Amino acid sequence: MNAATLLSAADPRWRGFLDGKPHDPYQLPEYAAVAALSECAAAAAFHAEEDEQGVLMPLLVRELPPELGAPTSWRDAISPYGYAGPITTTGIPVDGLRRTLRSLMDVAREHDIVSAFVRLNPLREIPTAAFDQLGIVVNHGRVVYLDLSKTLDELWAETRVSHRQDITRLKRLGYSVRMGDWSTYAEFQAMYEATMQRRAASAFYHFPQEYFTELRKRLGDRLHLCTVHGPGGDVAAGGLFLVAGGIAEYHLSGTAEAHFNKAPSKLMLDFARGWAKGLGLSFLNLGGGFGGKEGSLHEFKRGFSPLQAEFQTVRIVFDQQRYDELTRARDQLWSDEAADDAFFPSYRRPHNHRHGG
Repeated sequence: MNAATLLSAADPRWRGFLDGKPHDPYQLPEYAAVAALSECAAAAAFHAEEDEQGVLMPLLVRELPPELGAPTSWRDAISPYGYAGPITTTGIPVDGLRRTLRSLMDVAREHDIVSAFVRLNPLREIPTAAFDQLGIVVNHGRVVYLDLSKTLDELWAETRVSHRQDITRLKRLGYSVRMGDWSTYAEFQAMYEATMQRRAASAFYHFPQEYFTELRKRLGDRLHLCTVHGPGGDVAAGGLFLVAGGIAEYHLSGTAEAHFNKAPSKLMLDFARGWAKGLGLSFLNLGGGFGGKEGSLHEFKRGFSPLQAEFQTVRIVFDQQRYDELTRARDQLWSDEAADDAFFPSYRRPHNHRHGG
C-alpha cells in the first residue's frame, strides 16, 4: 500500500482525486476550508491508495476543549458539516476498502487524533461493512432527494398536492424567483439568522458573517443563491445551493417573517429543481430534518419527492485509553444531568452546569 496520509485543503492531490469521479460539493477542499472556520479546526483529508485504488475522506481536525486538560498536541476529527463522507475509486472491493480505511488508524495515531465522527454521504454510498473493524455505524434518519433524470412533468406529479396548490397560489399572488442575484446576499444572511432564531436552532447553525463571505469567495461558481421575491419586490425567502460532481445540495435557507405563512420556499424548491435539471445534474439533495431527525422540516421536504436515502455516521475511537481519560475529565467537571448519553465523542457531551454551581 502507498503511504496513507492527511492532506491539507491546499494539496493538489485532494482536487486531483476528485477529478473524474462522481463526488459531492461537500467533498470539495474549498468547502472543507470554509467549514473549518465554524469549527475552529483545520481542513484535512485522509488519503490512501492500494494497487491504483484508493479512498479520500474529508475531515476537520480540531483542538480539544482546553478545560479537559489534555496535552496540547491531542486532537479529534469530524466530517465537515453536510454529507462529506469518503469517496473511493470505482470498483474498489470491500476487502480492499477495509484495509485502506484501517490505515487511517495509523495516520490518526501519528497526528495524536483521539477520535473521529464521520458523516457518510447518502447519495454516494460506500459499503458500511468496510468500517466494521474501525468504528460503529449509526443510522440517523433519511434525506429526501430528487432524481433529475425524470421529466419536469414527472417531478411535478410527484409533488404533494398541497405543495402544488401553494406553488400555484404564490405565482398567482405575484411571487417570483431569481437565481444568482448576489445584491441580496447580505439580506439573505440576516434572514437566515432570523430563521434560525425563530426555530431555536443550536449555536452551531448561527454562522458568522465570515463564513458566508468565505463560502462565496472560495466556492465561486459552485455556490448559487436563489431568492424568492414578494409582489412588492422584497426578499421573501432564499437558499444557498452547492453544485459539484453531478449533485446539487440544498445547503442553507431562510424565510422572512412577513412571508412565513405563505411558505415561499416551496416556490424556490420548485424553481431549483428545474434549474438543477437544466444544468444536467443527476440529483438534487434536499437533506433531512434538523440534526438528521425526521421532524416537520423532513416532512416538508418529502412533499417534493418520494425518494429517500439513509443518512449514517461512523464513530471511531483511535486511542481508547486517551478517549476514556478525556471522558473522565469531562465527567469530573460537569454534572451528567440532562446529558445526552448517545453523544459522540462522549467528552464533548453538552452540559448545563458545573458541580456545586
